Amino acid sequence: MEEAGIDWLVTGGLAIGALFGVIVQHYRFCVVAAVGNSLLIRDHRQLLAFALAWAVAIGGTAALELTGTVDIAAASYRNGRLDWLGTSLGGLVFGIGATLAGGCAIRTLTRTAEGNLNGLLALIVFALAAGITQFGLLAGPRIGLAAATQISLSGNDAGLAAVLGVSPLIVGVLVVLVLLGLATWLYRRTREPAMLLAGSLIGAGVAGGWYVTGRLAQDEFFPTPPSGVTVSGPLARVSNMITAGDLPALSFAMAFVIGVLVAAFVYSVLMRRFHLVHVRGESVPRIVVGAALMGIGATFAAGCNIGQGLSGASTLSVESLLAVAGIVLGIMLAVAWLNRRESRAARR
Repeated sequence: MEEAGIDWLVTGGLAIGALFGVIVQHYRFCVVAAVGNSLLIRDHRQLLAFALAWAVAIGGTAALELTGTVDIAAASYRNGRLDWLGTSLGGLVFGIGATLAGGCAIRTLTRTAEGNLNGLLALIVFALAAGITQFGLLAGPRIGLAAATQISLSGNDAGLAAVLGVSPLIVGVLVVLVLLGLATWLYRRTREPAMLLAGSLIGAGVAGGWYVTGRLAQDEFFPTPPSGVTVSGPLARVSNMITAGDLPALSFAMAFVIGVLVAAFVYSVLMRRFHLVHVRGESVPRIVVGAALMGIGATFAAGCNIGQGLSGASTLSVESLLAVAGIVLGIMLAVAWLNRRESRAARR
């Protein structure tokens, strides 16, 4: 049974990663683009995809939890220790960094897969910074901040329904309805049905990740908490492997990242999108600083825009919602700063 569980983790991670790789590569799915384009040019197509992805992911995850199919409350995002400051601050730093580096966590993977050396540079620095923050020099400050500021929740559950003391069904339905309403409003302004498909598939992939790890890969004698799709955690472990020689196990999350990279590469070749894009010298400082902030921020926040932003948010974890708010705010601040900087340069 244990070997079968590992097989499910690996094959499930690869399959869902491949789905994400193709969707992200084809539609340029990216939270930086979603927020930035909406702010600067009133292009809401990416935001439409995200709204629907959240609706489907939250609805699907709630269904798994409420039917008893998967013990979502046992996931790390829902633990009873609310690291409100580290999560919020980390999300803010990650959002700023992703904007400076030119794309979010998963978009950095797909940019690398299509031959963009800017993406490769960002990916390397992102992974190294995440590894240092998770296992190296910044691990102490990260753990110390969490220990000093985290709140222990009385119900030992960081889910929004548990914190508010209301029915999970009511909370889930209301949140999904709000997101569907937002998606409807955005669709009327974009008329982009392809983004409806993209968002739905991404959301289904998030819920599918919970089903694989929380149901198909479970050992009835040695149950383990379910885990979701994420990027920053596996990259931190790869970085630790390179710097410390600590070989990570091939987990669901690791298989997911491999699936994203391989599928995005194959798709870019088939669609003739693969071509080398060289790094311009003047872009290096911005990319390096941005990617470093991504790695540090994602680790302080216990997840990037995929881990906290999709997987964590799908569980309606208060901590994950704080991370999402921080990420969005960070992107907004960085976009405004870059736009102002470019405007000043144009006037010279």
